[in-house]
Amino acid sequence: MTAFLTTLALFIAAALQAGLPSWGWLGGLRIEFLPALVAYGALTLSRSGALALAVAAGLFQDSLSVAPFGVTALVYALVAVLIHNLRTSVDRDLPPVQLAAGAVTATTASVAACCFVGISVGAIFKILVLGILSAVMTPFLFFALDAARFAGRRSAL
Repeated sequence: MTAFLTTLALFIAAALQAGLPSWGWLGGLRIEFLPALVAYGALTLSRSGALALAVAAGLFQDSLSVAPFGVTALVYALVAVLIHNLRTSVDRDLPPVQLAAGAVTATTASVAACCFVGISVGAIFKILVLGILSAVMTPFLFFALDAARFAGRRSAL
């Protein structure tokens, strides 16, 4: 059931990220759900599950962006392994931990994309705003996915 819910969350997050309008007053930024999903997987799933989710989310992200295909998948995989290794020393249920995981995931992927596309003062501003938006989005996604997992377990009983 966890694999089904994770795959469903991946498709929903990618569809929301692609379908929601961009914010022109922030330079055309969109709310990104995939970094929050990678952070959730890294703090919740097994290492192989988190790695598979990170690669899949990275490939979805690369298909939605102008970065070369595979760059975000590689960055998400590295961040997922790093966060997964740190999860024994942090409490995944604390909002500051969730905020930090979402911000680190989004910021790292954005910096990697800028290395290939180009970096400017505007890009640095967008990276910071995107990191903040992803950090704020992450606890909400954690709550929604934990609620879905709990409901899935309750219906299985």
